[in-house]
Amino acid sequence: MNLDGIRVLLVEDNPVDARLFTELLRKAGASHLRMVQVDRLAAALDRLNRDSFDVMLLDLSLPDANGLDTLVRAHAHAPKIPIVVLTGHDDEALAVRAVRAGAQDYLVKGHVDGELLVRSIRYASERGRALDALERREEHYRSLIEHSLDLISILNLDGTIRYASPSHERLLGHHLDELVGRNVLSFVHPDDKASFETALVDGNNGRPVECRVHHSDGSWRVLESFSRDLSHVAGVNGMVVNSRDITERKRLEEQLHHSQRLEAVGRLAGGVAHDFNNLLMVITGYSHMLLDGMHPSDPARLDLEQVVKASERATDLTRQLLAFSRRQGVRASLVDLNALVRDMDRMLRRMLGEDIEFEALLAPQLNAVRADPGQIEQVILNMVVNARDAMPGGGKLLLETRNAGTPARDCVTLSIRDTGIGMDAQVLSRIFEPFFTTKEHGTGLGLATSYGIIKENGGDLRVESEPGKGTTFRIELPVAAQTADYLETSSAKDVASGTETILLVEDEDGVRRVVETMLKRHGYKVLSSASSKDALAAAGQHAGVIHLLITDMVMPGMNGRKMAECLVESRPNMKVLYVSGYGDASLPQSDAHFLQKPFSTEELATKVREILK
Repeated sequence: MNLDGIRVLLVEDNPVDARLFTELLRKAGASHLRMVQVDRLAAALDRLNRDSFDVMLLDLSLPDANGLDTLVRAHAHAPKIPIVVLTGHDDEALAVRAVRAGAQDYLVKGHVDGELLVRSIRYASERGRALDALERREEHYRSLIEHSLDLISILNLDGTIRYASPSHERLLGHHLDELVGRNVLSFVHPDDKASFETALVDGNNGRPVECRVHHSDGSWRVLESFSRDLSHVAGVNGMVVNSRDITERKRLEEQLHHSQRLEAVGRLAGGVAHDFNNLLMVITGYSHMLLDGMHPSDPARLDLEQVVKASERATDLTRQLLAFSRRQGVRASLVDLNALVRDMDRMLRRMLGEDIEFEALLAPQLNAVRADPGQIEQVILNMVVNARDAMPGGGKLLLETRNAGTPARDCVTLSIRDTGIGMDAQVLSRIFEPFFTTKEHGTGLGLATSYGIIKENGGDLRVESEPGKGTTFRIELPVAAQTADYLETSSAKDVASGTETILLVEDEDGVRRVVETMLKRHGYKVLSSASSKDALAAAGQHAGVIHLLITDMVMPGMNGRKMAECLVESRPNMKVLYVSGYGDASLPQSDAHFLQKPFSTEELATKVREILK
């Protein structure tokens, strides 16, 4: 039996017995065993403090200790060292008591041979090493569990918590003694109890179960849990549940899904607005031309004016849809939000009425932002109207500006805070969707438009609200890079006619005919084409000068921008006017001429003269 390297501490005060044990080991082939002998328990305890040993051979009758107390004291001093009792007392009851007190074996002097002694030492050593390895593994796993970010718990099959890892306190705020002994379902959101209880009873077969769990601060955290029934495993005897906090992940996923929904609805809204603007172009164009040629006393004039007014209201709706879909285009300039709010002060107070207290807190030295001032005014009006409607019994509205920033960029925030009825989570998740409204007569376009405008201006729009606690909208706009900017303004001009040649390209027949009629009424010669291909052919066949190209931006095949580039190469002096049912966001360059459908005869004539002057 190979016992090389094993260190044995022999505690024996009888020199004869000590020599006997040494000789027995030598004859049994264990001469390489490293053994140290002391004759007192005190000396043994002192040696244990200085050296490490694999096994202790302990006599129970020593000058400074006697009986079972000798074993108890030795084991208490070095609980990890296996002890083999060597005694002259052949007492079975004492042997049992010794083993219960921590002895690995009980050998009676006079009945021990070398083989028995070696075997006992080897077994004690191996058992000690195994227990030490087990303890290290337990410490390793305990350390993993106690420092894990996941929540690890052991439950009885009825849901009673038997063990909760320290991460419960870190993530849920509850002290561990508040958890142990309570039923786990008492912490689960009422709406999630059924699914969680089913997983607890039936097991979830490796599939995660999501549920909301109560935090000590009153909030709810979303956990993703995996459970496994180990009630048949000794030492566990219960359900092991491993959970992770996915609250932030769920929030980000919801933001992503919300953004994707808004993007999809925005594309739909933009397409609808484009097609509707083409129809309105025909309606408003012919209506205005009929009004221009109608005598003021004509009995049909009032009816036709109502048609014009209705088409103008429809035009406003489509512009809101385009703003939401972020396809309206931005005419940006440097904007001082403080000055903008001051200019709107009187109008806002009149809109809110006497029941609502209005206050504006404007930060000094507020940074300028680059945005479309008209669109920002529209956003503020939309927000204020919503705030007013949320405070039917009166309240307070606060507008606040301040400089802010993140590591990514500097920005200016405009907060609009009311003390109204607030919104629940379900309404909050949909407030920026077009046509969604909680008002009896609302269109559902105000906030959708505001969202699109702020995004198109490079900013962000956030909202915080709880039922009964009011609502705060926070507009974030990036700080402008320039320090000065001037927005060109044009005064109203008299509508003028001309005789130049204009190439008109429009794939919608109704729109093409009405625009052609408008141009001819102002004296222009019109070459009309239904596609880019026809326009290129018409320009190639026309021997004279083409002074202006008027083209739709979006057409089948070659779009208006590409077609215009081809024509300008061969006719460099030809001017270009783009028109579209969308906004001007897709213009080839910022200084390109643009007119958004629907437009009146006067608007078209004025724009054409402006370009051709």
